[in-house]
Amino acid sequence: MAEESKLHKKMKYLESVPSINRCLERIVSGDDVSPADVRSYFKNNHAAYKRVHSKEGFMHFRISQNGMLSDEDLYYQPNTVSKYIKDGDSVVELGPGMGSNLLYLAKKHPTASFTGVDLFPKPIADMPSNVRIIEHDYSDMSMIPDASADVVFGIETIVHCQDKTKVYKEVYRILKPGGVFIVYDYALRQAMEKYDDVEKKAIMLVSKGGGAALLESKDEWEAYFDKGGFTKESVNNLTKNTLPDLKRLSTLASHTLGSSSRAWFTCTFLSLSYVGNILIGYIGYDGGVEGLGYYLEWIYRK
Repeated sequence: MAEESKLHKKMKYLESVPSINRCLERIVSGDDVSPADVRSYFKNNHAAYKRVHSKEGFMHFRISQNGMLSDEDLYYQPNTVSKYIKDGDSVVELGPGMGSNLLYLAKKHPTASFTGVDLFPKPIADMPSNVRIIEHDYSDMSMIPDASADVVFGIETIVHCQDKTKVYKEVYRILKPGGVFIVYDYALRQAMEKYDDVEKKAIMLVSKGGGAALLESKDEWEAYFDKGGFTKESVNNLTKNTLPDLKRLSTLASHTLGSSSRAWFTCTFLSLSYVGNILIGYIGYDGGVEGLGYYLEWIYRK
């Protein structure tokens, strides 16, 4: 008989603690995530992201180049986007959140112009003259003209969208011919129905607990690019590079959930979306190690 995986053991533990299991069941049995839910999720978790991910306001995972954890790893994604930006370019970020990527890139490329489109943008002090933020659902960017953007990118944001086809259609519309579309996001290794029941529950937890639409497979993601008319330049699996950061988050979550009193307080008095983030942190590292899903870099052109 095969030994039970660490992910399975952790899911069983979450179910065995009454205060945790009540939150777990509320999350996985909840309705599909709406734009209002996404807005509420980030409103409730802005402070947590800044405390846990980056005091500078970066909200994405660190991409380790050597298996060690470093704050420099936060710059992998924006530095990759930077390679595609030329003098005078128009750049659009989908879901900039606290605006850290835009501010970093605007400083590196002072002659380029940057637009962020976000449901719930955080106010930015001392906004650079080459940056503007639009509070809007980026599945409708009618305020941005056709064929006006040289680069469009989204870092761990499109996963929150129920209608990705609409998003990809909008990105294609605003990109110039030959323009670049760069996406960093999470995908399942295979279609949802191929996982066992425990894994499916873990996927539901990661999806709904993170304010996201139900996670889709790598093949399903790439179908959006293909149907949207984009041409593949490169696809890079960075899952292994995220493991040091995922392990750090797992350690933090285990400290909270491993004590019955801390778990009870957390699950009783904190918002469900905040608790959901802790539960995701608890199982995320093991899901990555065991190949439940991927963290991918997609670079396509119009």
